[in-house]
This record gives sequence, structure tokens and C-alpha cells, in this order.
Amino acid sequence: MSSDKPLEFFLDRSLGKTSASRLRAAGHVVHLIAEYYPRDAQEIGDAEWIAEGCRRGRTLLTKDRRIRYRTDELAALTSGHLFCLTDGNATLDQITRRFLDAMPAIHRAVQHADMGFWHVHAGGRITKMWP
Repeated sequence: MSSDKPLEFFLDRSLGKTSASRLRAAGHVVHLIAEYYPRDAQEIGDAEWIAEGCRRGRTLLTKDRRIRYRTDELAALTSGHLFCLTDGNATLDQITRRFLDAMPAIHRAVQHADMGFWHVHAGGRITKMWP
């Protein structure tokens, strides 16, 4: 991905609208799953929203760590990046802080790797978990 083009993020519904609002307030372009699917994508499986985000060139954010172990979801991540919090029980404040702290590392990862599933740790550190 070109460093000239700003990242646009696609948030899993598990992160909620408040997290999206906070990331937008910090200057990031954020798209909610509800913007693409009715009923906040309640009937949409993870593989479908992941594939949609990749087709649109979005960087995906979630807190669902189980995605890493599901072959259908990983297969849908054909050309994109999915960044997942390591603590799925994080508060709204922690969710926002962890993603904001990790933004420099997220940008570097997207610029230098073709695709991947990444864990986002406290303090801004990320680790590539797949492939």
C-alpha cells in the first residue's frame, strides 16, 4: 500500500460505535459495518465482512481473537490486514487507547507487508500472527 494514501479502517461491530467515534475524533477515517449491512450485520458472518473490507481496501479492526483460528475467515483475508486487540474484554477507553497507541506500528505494517492478521498489545506494540 502506498504511504501517500491514508488508511481507512473498517470496524467489526464488536468494537462498537463509540470506539469508531473516538478514532474519528483522533483524525482517522473509520467505516462501520452497519454502513454496509442492515441490522448492524447481525446476520453476516465474519468471513463476509472481512472479504468486504478487503475488497474496499480497508484496514480491519476487531477484538475477536478467535478469527485467527478459523480457516474461512483467514481465507477471506486475501489481500488485507486485520488488527485484533489481545484483550477482548477491554473497556471502551482501553480499546481506543490501544488502537491509537498502535497507529504508527499499524501504518508501518500495512506499508511493508502484503497481508496479515496482527495482535495489538497495550503500549502500541503489534505482532504478526498469520501468515
